[in-house]
Amino acid sequence: MDETSCRKGHTYITVVVDHERKRVIWAHDGHGKEILDLFFQRLTPERRASIRIVTGDGARWIDSSVAGHCPDAERVLDSFHIVSWMGDALGRVRKRLWNQARREGDKKTTGTMRGLKYALLKNPDDLTDRQNTALAMLGDVDPGGQLYRAWQLKELLRTLLRQPVEQAEAELKRWIGWASRCRIPEVTDLCGKIRRRRDDILRTIRLGCSNARLEAFNNKIKVTIRMAYGFRDTDNLIAMIKLRCSGLPIHLPAPIL
Repeated sequence: MDETSCRKGHTYITVVVDHERKRVIWAHDGHGKEILDLFFQRLTPERRASIRIVTGDGARWIDSSVAGHCPDAERVLDSFHIVSWMGDALGRVRKRLWNQARREGDKKTTGTMRGLKYALLKNPDDLTDRQNTALAMLGDVDPGGQLYRAWQLKELLRTLLRQPVEQAEAELKRWIGWASRCRIPEVTDLCGKIRRRRDDILRTIRLGCSNARLEAFNNKIKVTIRMAYGFRDTDNLIAMIKLRCSGLPIHLPAPIL
């Protein structure tokens, strides 16, 4: 389950996908705990009890709604969103150092930091030669090594999510210890969140589930919106989502000969 934007101005719809049947089973205008509660309220107690795994990002409104209606379900985070938390922190570190260099009139550092905006978020194997060169220059423009150490922490977090759960548990403990002592404010703030969600992260690795199927449907929903040049009424958009993404059989009338 997740929310997806449907028009400008922070307008969202909440979408729920069935992993086993591979289809959208529910959508509603808005997002938040009250909206997601409407989905669970439509289910019988037996159906709520049959839900074993719930995937989604780390939103607290998902946590509280699932805990209230399906206390026995295992809450699973999405690996992409876990890495994106570190990516956001990494971006804030770069921006802080860039602003600091700009105030000091250091043109070399500001130019290098600007060129690293996307290179820092990429996987090392996907970097261009120019981006590899920019990363190699970090030692010259960032003597304190804050940005490089934050990038290393991002890579460690990304790779540990692919390890067997026993190895990942040890690597995650190492990551939390390193992040808590790194003296990078953006990373130490994130470390508290990672520590709180430690069990959820390990459960995500153990079960191997993700939000990838829902993200694919989100892309299909956005394509649907573009094809229609937007929807004035959200109910019409939800009807089209159910038509295209819920696996409903559509039987067209036979042609008249």
